[in-house]
Amino acid sequence: MATLRTIRLRIKGTKNIKQITRAMEAVSAVKMRKSQQAALAARPYATAALRLLKNIHGSSVEGGVLSPLLEKREVKNTLLVVVTSDKGLAGPFNANVLKKAEQFIKNTAVEPKKVISIAAVGKKAGEYFSRRGRTPANSWTGHGDFVELGEVEHVFDFVRKSFEQKKVDEVFVVYTNFLSAMKQEVVVRKLLPFSEEGLEEMVKGIAPDKGRFAEVNVQDVVDVVNVGEYLFEPSPKEIFDTLLPTLLKIEIYHAILEANASEHSSRMIAMRNATDNAGELIKSYTVSLNKARQSAINKELAEITGGSEALTQ
Repeated sequence: MATLRTIRLRIKGTKNIKQITRAMEAVSAVKMRKSQQAALAARPYATAALRLLKNIHGSSVEGGVLSPLLEKREVKNTLLVVVTSDKGLAGPFNANVLKKAEQFIKNTAVEPKKVISIAAVGKKAGEYFSRRGRTPANSWTGHGDFVELGEVEHVFDFVRKSFEQKKVDEVFVVYTNFLSAMKQEVVVRKLLPFSEEGLEEMVKGIAPDKGRFAEVNVQDVVDVVNVGEYLFEPSPKEIFDTLLPTLLKIEIYHAILEANASEHSSRMIAMRNATDNAGELIKSYTVSLNKARQSAINKELAEITGGSEALTQ
């Protein structure tokens, strides 16, 4: 049995850990709410852009490709953008994303001539694929917490140039979609070539299932489209050349924001569980301490009694 001093040190150390995990839980809760608010703040722009895109596409002249980002071609090279975190202690957050990415790679690489390259957003994704001999084509870090739209510019430039220069024929992103504080879902969505369905899914996914922001009516995204016709000035092609890159940047931005909110939520839950486990461990150590103290007292009483009986004989 451990000594009284050892048990007391264990109790003290566990209490310190409990304080740290409780503080980390509170910090993660604040960051989660701010990340969620940032995603919802940009939602009106994404909704309006979706409406404009659908009306322009429906009113434009059929035939021809209005933008390189709409070009559909034979798929030989696929780019997968994997969004993880830079830090750990977030429960199964990163493991779930990487597992989904591996499943996508396995399912997509069935055709022998198809090449899949990785772009890693977050330190964990870069390290994971590098250790397995699949060095990412590009990687970025520092997008945790409260990322601004301008901070995803380098990610956007790489994805856009890779597609426009025909280095890749399609682009997918895998990230964790925030549904509620207790539930997140890892999703794979197609970024390029551009599709109305992909943008519509992204806009719908911004509003969570539960919580203070759940009252946002995502059905408005569908109801507002095709409500009128547009006259294009100077031309539909020039409008697409301006609008679609911005929409692509918004999609990448929202994927990172959703991942950030999910990361902080997962870390909040993990730290809450760690705090509860630390409390249970302290109770267990306290019981062990009491047992050890009682055992020491009983031993001393037995020695005193034995000594007293020896003196009386």
